[in-house]
Amino acid sequence: DVTGQKTLIENYSRVQGDYARIMWSPSTLIPPIFMINENGLCSEWNDAMQKLSGIKREEAVNKMLLGEVFTSNDYGCRLKDHDTLTKLSIALNAVGSGQENIEKLFFGFYHRDGYFIEALLSANKRTDIEGNVTGILCFLQVPSPELQYALQVQQISEQVTACTLNKLAYLRHEVKDPEKAISFLQDLLHSSGLSEEQKQLLRTSVLCREQLAKAISDSDIEGIEEGYVELDCSEFSLQE
Repeated sequence: DVTGQKTLIENYSRVQGDYARIMWSPSTLIPPIFMINENGLCSEWNDAMQKLSGIKREEAVNKMLLGEVFTSNDYGCRLKDHDTLTKLSIALNAVGSGQENIEKLFFGFYHRDGYFIEALLSANKRTDIEGNVTGILCFLQVPSPELQYALQVQQISEQVTACTLNKLAYLRHEVKDPEKAISFLQDLLHSSGLSEEQKQLLRTSVLCREQLAKAISDSDIEGIEEGYVELDCSEFSLQE
């Protein structure tokens, strides 16, 4: 009785046909798709990917995806820079090692004709019946001009915030020791014989130092940039 075997073969053939129709459909509903096997070789490069990159299937398949297909040189699918290639390599290696799949990794590359393309990459590991990773399925989403602009604004905003945090960390480091020295001198003055007027001046200087310390340790970047920090001793804002 080979009925079960024939059914299995028929199902496999049907799935294989569905796969081929999806992979090679010229429909704009099918996204750019490429696949990698367990050795890092490109095993698939669909019609939409050919159109998006200008690289033909026969130029990509059976080539090392990172280094021969996606490169930082003047051939293949040239990425923006070597850092982009490194970031892509780390992300795909993580998926290939069985870690979490990639969801919408932002990266860009140049079409063969020279114009720059920005896309969102999603990557999912492929496994056999025993759960072993046999490759990675990747597809790209090319965002609309509006979404591209929003992503660029977000990227610039993140870079500005990181730069501001670095400057703030440097300022904190530079002010930390002088602030401690002022605190030490104020403690010494507390134990000395001061007049009432001098004590009042000392209390004022202590409050100023405490507010300076609070401003430096504040994590509200927007408030610091606008020049405001909330005081503990009153219900108003002190402008820098």
